[in-house]
Amino acid sequence: MIRRNKHGIGVGAGIILGLIFAVAGLGKLLHQAEAFELFFFPDFLTPALAKAVFIWLPRVELIIGLLLITGLAAKLVTTFSLVLIAGFITNNVWLLIQGLGDKPCGCFGMAERIAQAKLSILGALYLDVVMLVLVLIILVCYQGNFFNIYPWFLAGGKIAEKKNRVGA
Repeated sequence: MIRRNKHGIGVGAGIILGLIFAVAGLGKLLHQAEAFELFFFPDFLTPALAKAVFIWLPRVELIIGLLLITGLAAKLVTTFSLVLIAGFITNNVWLLIQGLGDKPCGCFGMAERIAQAKLSILGALYLDVVMLVLVLIILVCYQGNFFNIYPWFLAGGKIAEKKNRVGA
């Protein structure tokens, strides 16, 4: 019973983290030209690297989000998302040091306009910390090994099958 609840907590954390990534990626993709103007890229990034990050980041966020929502390779995808979240935290801390904490981050692109909300860079840093906590919950609570590719909605069936075989 406890193991199943623990897995449910991991699945819930995965869905929440996946929704954050999916909304952020989709929001940026909806109006990429405008989103680029809102981004503050660190001075140490070359213009070519900043452009590559800008072009690929929304797509990667959307893919990570969809994989986490469905639970496909959840622990593996979560580990990859950890690299992105570390980059987000680094970028936001750098922007705070530059004194830009009250500026809008543009993290959710067009979704911020639709929701009629603006997330500041400081607010984005708080969200990044929440995302980091969700990553830890997924890695600790999500059932299966690191390379398990079964989605969460099929994993329950696999667990039930194993219990029936053992009980028979």
